Amino acid sequence: MALLWASLSRIEARRLWSLVGCGLCFGLAFMLVLLWWLKDSIGWGAWFGLSVAQAVAVTIAVVAMRVVASLSGGPVWAAAVWGSVEALRSSWPLGGMPWGRLGFTAIDTPWQALLGYGGVSGAGFMIALAGFATAHACSRRRGPAVVLIGGTCLVAVASAVWPYRVPATDTATVAAVQGGVPGDGRDLAANHRQVTRNHVEATSDLARRLTGEERDSLALVVWPENATAVDPVRDPLAGAEIREAVAAIDAPLLAGSILDGPDQSKAYNRGLLWLPDGTRAGVYTKTHLVPFGEYIPWRPLIEGWSSRFDRIPRDMLPGNDEGPIDVQGMLVADAICFDVAYDDVLPRQVARGAQLAVVQTSNATFTGTSQPEQQFAMTRARAVELGRSIVVASTNGVSGIIRPDGSVVRRAPSGPAATLVAAVPLAEVITPAIRLQFMRSAGLHAAGFLGLAFALARWSRQRHSSKFRRAGPMSTPEQPR
Repeated sequence: MALLWASLSRIEARRLWSLVGCGLCFGLAFMLVLLWWLKDSIGWGAWFGLSVAQAVAVTIAVVAMRVVASLSGGPVWAAAVWGSVEALRSSWPLGGMPWGRLGFTAIDTPWQALLGYGGVSGAGFMIALAGFATAHACSRRRGPAVVLIGGTCLVAVASAVWPYRVPATDTATVAAVQGGVPGDGRDLAANHRQVTRNHVEATSDLARRLTGEERDSLALVVWPENATAVDPVRDPLAGAEIREAVAAIDAPLLAGSILDGPDQSKAYNRGLLWLPDGTRAGVYTKTHLVPFGEYIPWRPLIEGWSSRFDRIPRDMLPGNDEGPIDVQGMLVADAICFDVAYDDVLPRQVARGAQLAVVQTSNATFTGTSQPEQQFAMTRARAVELGRSIVVASTNGVSGIIRPDGSVVRRAPSGPAATLVAAVPLAEVITPAIRLQFMRSAGLHAAGFLGLAFALARWSRQRHSSKFRRAGPMSTPEQPR
């Protein structure tokens, strides 16, 4: 961010196309590298198209940042603009793309403790401000920038020394099952019966290896997204497989399943809770669906454009503000795959009383890429923000169990089948990051737009004043004698 500010400071705000070029170069370099996993998993078109779309959003942020940079306290206004555009590109168009948010990079850095106070957006604002202020301090007007650097460092140090620690109200033994997938995992639909069977066998094996104390205290077993790719409520074989696993482990099991929708063209991506007696007791439906992956936007218009669309015969329907799930008195916040990257899914359920969080994900399509590691890092950042333990179950990695401070208690290697068991703290206290989320988000947007308004108003006044000076004083016509 410091290098971006240094580059912008050399371009006059009036040189629009130079600013656009700078922003586009920065955005493409950023997104093409960050989203490289799309090229390896989906194809060149998806990788390049999404990278360009996100780079355009970064370009808009860069131009707006240069506009506000001339204001007093320019780095503060610019950080607000960056955060505001980050939030906008994370929600629009087609649900947005939150990958690449600065706040997610706070994990394992001196900025990590800020996540508990300011959340992902607040930590991102402070990281951007620190970078901008550092570069600004190298300019002629270094006095105010030095004050800003000192302030950001003080905030980072203070939050690290006094991190927001959520007291544990209880502990629970939880398990994550990573059943593994046949082959390279690229075609789960063709092997869905084997995927389900893998998870049944892994769960049964776990049941045999548990100690008596672990078995008695086991509160929840988590299967990943797409553990059953057919509706276990309507498909007798899939339902029987799950009941076999539940009977073996004798504990509540949250299974990721594809359930039939209201008609043959629709479906739901859900986490379905099964109790030891084989009954179903709770459900969460994925909120943020992947366009062109889980549904086809404008299907009637573009269905024939690509043979890839034939692989998505049904459109998923999003959930409607669901959760948390009541697991025999323990409230659990659920997120499915990309849901974890969005600010509304897990935070909203924790605000409603969730004591534990889970992430059910299927990253088989992205086997061998950096995507699973990126998503796992985001999940660790969420754990600190929420002040909650998080159980991550993936079909073939990365699965793990994370404490509220972001530390990893258990982690399964990517690829082979694995099971994880750990006792984790439960919590009920709400972190400042969650309690003040709406105010923080509104304040960030307001600051960004106000900065732009002030800068544009000043530019308009200066332009008007410049025209007046060039025109000179009005002349008085000579009176006839």
